Amino acid sequence: MKLNHRSRADRRSALRRGLGSAAVVALAVSVLTACGSDSSSSAGTSGEAPDEATLVLRNDVDTFDPMLTAAEQGAVQMYEALYDTLVRRNWKTGEYEPAMATKWEATPTKIDFELKTGLKCSDGTDLKPTDIANSLKRLADPKTGSIYTGRFFGAGGVKEIVGDDAANTVSVEVNEPHSDLIDSMATAFIVCPKGLEDTEALATAPQGSGPYKVTSMKRGDTYELEDWGSPALEDPKSVPAKLTYRVVTSDSTRANLVDTDGADIVSVVGRDSKRLEATVEPVQGKAFQSDSVVFNQRDGAPFADETLRRVVAQALDAESYTKAASFDVGEAIDTLATPNMDCYVESNGDLKPKFDKDQAKADLEAAGYGAGGKELTVRLLGYDLQNSGPEYVADALREIGMKVEITNGTLAQAAGIVYGDSGEWDLLVFPMNAPAPHLYPAVTKMSSNLGEGGSYNFGRIKNAEFDKYAALAPATTGDERCENWSKAEAALLERADVVPMMWPIANYFSKDLTFETGYRTTDLRTIRVKG
Repeated sequence: MKLNHRSRADRRSALRRGLGSAAVVALAVSVLTACGSDSSSSAGTSGEAPDEATLVLRNDVDTFDPMLTAAEQGAVQMYEALYDTLVRRNWKTGEYEPAMATKWEATPTKIDFELKTGLKCSDGTDLKPTDIANSLKRLADPKTGSIYTGRFFGAGGVKEIVGDDAANTVSVEVNEPHSDLIDSMATAFIVCPKGLEDTEALATAPQGSGPYKVTSMKRGDTYELEDWGSPALEDPKSVPAKLTYRVVTSDSTRANLVDTDGADIVSVVGRDSKRLEATVEPVQGKAFQSDSVVFNQRDGAPFADETLRRVVAQALDAESYTKAASFDVGEAIDTLATPNMDCYVESNGDLKPKFDKDQAKADLEAAGYGAGGKELTVRLLGYDLQNSGPEYVADALREIGMKVEITNGTLAQAAGIVYGDSGEWDLLVFPMNAPAPHLYPAVTKMSSNLGEGGSYNFGRIKNAEFDKYAALAPATTGDERCENWSKAEAALLERADVVPMMWPIANYFSKDLTFETGYRTTDLRTIRVKG
């Protein structure tokens, strides 16, 4: 890949661009109108937005259809540029702010949005409320096959989505209370009508509603994007005029780009982070939900047996896994919820079976396996961003007497296997992280509430206690909501349906820019030149 090694002076010259103070005031007013409370906006960060910025993607875009993606980092960062949403979540404050909508009224089952006037698609065509409603309807339709339908709209599904062109409004109503519906709308990317007309073509040709359009692309390598003046932006100068996305899958190669000024914003998730931290202070992007061991619990599969799941839990040390998988950039953890999430309860970690290799071996033999017993061969899935994490898991299980077959590939390949119906896997450390600061995304992966098979409950977990509290939590608020989520998480940990290992953290490095970021997505509206 050819890199542009501009000098620091040239880079700084290209970065300078103004941010209108009037736009900041307007945004602050609109936030107050929408949310009824005072909150600062990350889009109002001091400094100037750059004319150009080069960001590095950790992997390529699997599809330009945001409803059917495996949601790896490269894809979601691309969607941040190409597609807009009704609302946005401020990474710094956690508050919801206007995007396509200017204000909204919400109940546990319905949200009514008032839209900005004059919305358009990136090709210049009008984007009407009915168009936005049609995009959301496709996402809500189970026939679409999106793994996000249940998370966004809850177990009861959608009752009605209505766009009113005359009133310039969109309403979303669900059948059962879903307290996280507003959060869903912060990541429900709106596809423009041309994309809905030909969803097969959408996979390779984006039809976006966001602030950028693609001007050139070389899949797996480089994407050039430019700001087209979206009316959904509060201030068109609040984002870089041009973006370059470079796909670099090697962690060490990404780190070298920081040293050589080959890119402006680079994420590093492994050992090279420590070297860079000596000269450049990183911005930490912390995931919501931990990377956790999950199991195939289909009838007849070895890990349908809780005893064997607990054996695995006792055989694995979270500290050792974190070192192998992230070189200690991530943090070892014993809970599914992470400390940056709503309703995090640290004491739930006490319910996870304790690391005890000798006890794991003894329990495996007591179950009739291992030395002198039946042979147990398990199929372990790994993927590229886990470094030597899968090898650590395999070695730990072999040490207690299991035989392990590893299949390594990309995250998309691993997801294709676990979300399929064939069940040709036994365990993997699954990246449970989601763009939502609450546990509802776990319901779509681990609950029977949303139906068996296909995109739901890929491990075929049958945990009645989890299902019970996962149904109660979205219908409640405040302390009661958190109590229900805590009990739901506890139910998973007690039965070793999940075995938390690592809190994923990506360190983002930039010599010239400041920004807000999560684990997978940098907020393009917050990129500013360092003072």
